Amino acid sequence: MSLKDIYSEVKKRKMEALNKKDVVKAVEKHGKILAINGRYEKPKKVVEHMYASVKKVVKEREIMKENLSQYDVVLIGCPGSDIPHAAYPKVKDFVTNGGWLITTDWALQSIIENIFPGYIRWNRAKTADAVVPCQIIQPDHPFLDGVLSEIQQSKWQKQTGKNTKKTEFRWWLETRSFPIQIINHQAVRVLINSWEIQNKWGESPVLVEFDYGKMGGRIIHMISHTHLQKGGAKGKYASALIMTNILDEKVSQKMGISKTPAAGYVSDGVTPQTQQQYFQTPAENQQNNYLTPTSGGTGLTGTSQIVELDVNSSDNFSYTSKCAYCGYDFTEHMGKIFICKECKAPYHENCINMQINEGICKNCDRILLW
Repeated sequence: MSLKDIYSEVKKRKMEALNKKDVVKAVEKHGKILAINGRYEKPKKVVEHMYASVKKVVKEREIMKENLSQYDVVLIGCPGSDIPHAAYPKVKDFVTNGGWLITTDWALQSIIENIFPGYIRWNRAKTADAVVPCQIIQPDHPFLDGVLSEIQQSKWQKQTGKNTKKTEFRWWLETRSFPIQIINHQAVRVLINSWEIQNKWGESPVLVEFDYGKMGGRIIHMISHTHLQKGGAKGKYASALIMTNILDEKVSQKMGISKTPAAGYVSDGVTPQTQQQYFQTPAENQQNNYLTPTSGGTGLTGTSQIVELDVNSSDNFSYTSKCAYCGYDFTEHMGKIFICKECKAPYHENCINMQINEGICKNCDRILLW
């Protein structure tokens, strides 16, 4: 399928099956995205097929002529190093004042590390040209709305590569893609992981995001590029859902549109996971400026210590056990393993850092303490 066909399918599914007709119409009327070309990222291939009222693509140096405040989302393509340093204050002001910034691959070093330091960074490894399976870590996050249920349709299962689970899709890493290292685990949310990237190049994040400033600014970064030519139709479809979801969410917040999460459509009798509501606390009451999921109404029942598991001396642990956070086992995990001391629920190293942002154990609801 061409990218045009895929983005057309995304729009159709959102309007007919994912309860987002009002959102799609609002984005078509009000959504504005600016994409900055990169030597290795050609965002026009993607942006021209998105539904939005303004879809503009400019060269790196032309960013100096743009009034960024008129856009909802700005995409800076890899490598980002050709953007003039004089534009850095403009980019920072855009996000500080509530704009949303998407960056790809090498822009991690040239843009994020230079303009928004202290959150994420390049781990100094370089990937090979590879297509890797990806695991959805936060299926209920607005940027992943509908992705998990959609990719499980029979239509996409027929186009799933070998060694890719039903709930996974494949992501293309170009030669020398930059693995993403999390610095601020309190603020950065990892939405998609790849254990294969972690095992081969030291870090697992594929798609991450974090809040910046007090006005609702957001930064979204992904390894590799938006067009995913080698990711297969299923990977391209997932990427198209994510890209349009980002603009959907920004416009929904701007327009005050209340969204009812779709139950999702899954063929073959698969029941989608229940949707979890996210909310943003008022800016004047925010701490660390990050989104907090609702607790689901369960009462807290005390505290529990996070303990690193010594797998060599544990008689009760199996590598086929499921992580309480992401639901995947430990058979290909190369990092540390942690458990909740009280209920013994196991977590991957990255997963425990994300779960502690919620404050409680995923299994027993006790307050987690290091």
